[in-house]
Amino acid sequence: MKQFKEIFGRKTSIWLALELVLVTFACWWAFDPVIVASYVVRMPMGYDADRIVKFEVVSSGNLKEQKWEEIVDEENILLQKVQQIDGVEMAYAASSTPIGFGTVSMPKYFYHDGDSVQCFCFGFNKDSRMFEVYGIQSLTPDVPTSELSHDCEEDNTIILTRSVAMKLFGTIDVAGRKLLASELNFDGDEPEWVKDKYYSIRAVVEDVRFFGYDRECTNAFICANSLPVAVPIMARLREGVNAAQFVQAHEQEVQRDLVTEHCYVRQMEALSKVQDKLVKDGHLGRQTRRNLLVAAFFAINLTFGVFGTLLMYTRQRREEAGVRRAFGATRWGIFWGFIREAWLLTTVSVLLGCIIYFQFAVSRGIYDNFASPDSAIRLWFDDFGTHFLVVSIIVYLIILCAVLIATAIPAWRICRSEITVALKDE
Repeated sequence: MKQFKEIFGRKTSIWLALELVLVTFACWWAFDPVIVASYVVRMPMGYDADRIVKFEVVSSGNLKEQKWEEIVDEENILLQKVQQIDGVEMAYAASSTPIGFGTVSMPKYFYHDGDSVQCFCFGFNKDSRMFEVYGIQSLTPDVPTSELSHDCEEDNTIILTRSVAMKLFGTIDVAGRKLLASELNFDGDEPEWVKDKYYSIRAVVEDVRFFGYDRECTNAFICANSLPVAVPIMARLREGVNAAQFVQAHEQEVQRDLVTEHCYVRQMEALSKVQDKLVKDGHLGRQTRRNLLVAAFFAINLTFGVFGTLLMYTRQRREEAGVRRAFGATRWGIFWGFIREAWLLTTVSVLLGCIIYFQFAVSRGIYDNFASPDSAIRLWFDDFGTHFLVVSIIVYLIILCAVLIATAIPAWRICRSEITVALKDE
């Protein structure tokens, strides 16, 4: 308490505290969206995005004049050729837009015991190797990843993600159970949700996100009956093979060899590069870049502003340090005294700044661009209290680091100087 009164009894300390309060308010406003967006982008995707390459298959003829069987046979030939490329571990022909490369199908609502959740459903062909290629982990012991697409009934079998199963059933042990679904019916004047479909749950897999900026894990996989015509081939690379280097190294080989009478592979794309581009060029990516620029602006101002003030504040106490040295205080004792004072001053100021920002956050809200009332899971930033506490701690640590560094540099120089030099102005 005595040290507290001593610190805040100085006029310069009060001005420094007010500056830190303003810095806290500004940092909270600037860093909050960056922290939330950075967390979402770095959440696990649920599959091996770094090892996936898409081979875009194109038909060179008129599909209406060709027999479906012939096209399917030719695409199977291309699939076999892809599997023989050096560095490819396995491959499959996608039934629709592959995971991570574009939009997904219309959502469905699933119901169980009064609970409901909206899911985006992704189709897979029976006996395909989609789950193996993507490395999606099965959570049902009796149905390993390699067998997820086996023994499926077309348009009646569904595979849930962990979060959906926990939301509806409270457990992931749901294989063999039935699940009611509703779909949009467009027969009337206005579309309406109709509960008219039951699915048999085949298994539960780990949570999967389709895109890097997608916080949702409310996804499901439905066994579909899609004709594999002009669909991409998805390949899983062997461990240690770099996808970008693989695409570059095999580009000419693919264009030369992956050709049949009516089909050919037009180009290859690494999923990791596509995801990076989606995040970078999408709306949230542009918004995140703007937020980063704002946060960087405040970080630079924090660095120069707080550094300058603290350098001046600490140097003004050179004579005080000299007097304490003359009365027997050690260099380290004086140095840690400066550090303790800086820590106490920062803690009190940031706490006051967060309390002030709390009033603003209650009335105006905090960053919620990733909030989703229909999500099967709640992340830390969905809860106001947790969100505010986490960001406040991060803001506190950022400001504290800047203050301690700005204090330590001049304090150490002062403590190392001779007593006569420190007292010459006194």
